[in-house]
Amino acid sequence: MMGQYARGMLRFSHNSSAVLLVIAAALAAAGCANKTFPRPMTETTRPEISDLSARILAGVVELSWTGPEGTEITEKGSSHRFLVLKALVKWDNRNCPDCPVESQSEVQRIDPAAPQPARVVDGKFLWEDPDVSRSQAYRYQIVIQDRKERPLSQSNPVIAKVIPGPGRTTNLDVALQPQGILLQWKPARKDEQGKPLQGELQYIIERRTGSGDWERISSVPVRASTFLDKGVASQHSYDYRVTPFISFEGTQVMGQSVVSARTKAPAAVPPPPPRTVWMIPSKGAIEVHWMESEGAAAGYHVYRREGKEITRLTAAPVARGPFLDRAVKKNALYAYAVSAVNPQAEEQEGLLSKWVEIRSLQFD
Repeated sequence: MMGQYARGMLRFSHNSSAVLLVIAAALAAAGCANKTFPRPMTETTRPEISDLSARILAGVVELSWTGPEGTEITEKGSSHRFLVLKALVKWDNRNCPDCPVESQSEVQRIDPAAPQPARVVDGKFLWEDPDVSRSQAYRYQIVIQDRKERPLSQSNPVIAKVIPGPGRTTNLDVALQPQGILLQWKPARKDEQGKPLQGELQYIIERRTGSGDWERISSVPVRASTFLDKGVASQHSYDYRVTPFISFEGTQVMGQSVVSARTKAPAAVPPPPPRTVWMIPSKGAIEVHWMESEGAAAGYHVYRREGKEITRLTAAPVARGPFLDRAVKKNALYAYAVSAVNPQAEEQEGLLSKWVEIRSLQFD
């Protein structure tokens, strides 16, 4: 009996080995017909909004956010939708964005392919909510949905506190100075309702050439009631816009803007710096390039910054770029800036452009 069992198991073992060999051969043959690397398992990144912010414009809440990366726009519309959620917050909880709220409602759906009533400015979406009341606080969030209106993610919550903005700025005067155009104005001491301001008064300064767009020229808010614009071009004409605001518990509350009369810059003012500076690494050197200044310039000076040390690389103004900096070290981090020089006899030097960094990558 045991002998029959052993012989049966031996036949089964031989048959199984044969079957396994046939299967292995078939898989090998199939693999030879189409040789591919195995596909790695990847996780799809969800679109997100992390910079939702709010400010108050004449009693209206303006939301601002950056659209998520990877949004596809086709003839059928966008791959994503924005759903704006809004909730009334108790005034005592106005500084608690994560506190529970009684109810939350959908107030707007936005398709990035056709964003109206929202608008896109400098890559950011802007949407205004006029349905708000003074001395109230509102919490907003944005839900990103796919085409089938399935939620993908929620933005950071933000609370807008609706209070009166600063009163109107008056007596905006413009005066010519040897270094540029000086703005002076009379600040408002009270809010729109004639009551004391509930925050520090600050200003945003903007400039416009011809019929172009407004450009912000104050890198940080101005706290004084004067501003000297040194970035003007000789004999060019400009309009200026001054907008007051207060910051109330993290919410910007804007006042009404005031616009100056058009003013022509003096002839002797130093030219503004180039708007754009960029570098190209070269063998054992760095090429510094720049766009020409808006004003008339006799030439340009090139500066290099290494750590805290700043060196002017040009003994005399160069007519145009690029400038080749050969005195660079391997793997060192540098920053470059460029200034323009007045074509008049005194050759006054204007302001420096923005610093641009580059690493000197050299290989043996």
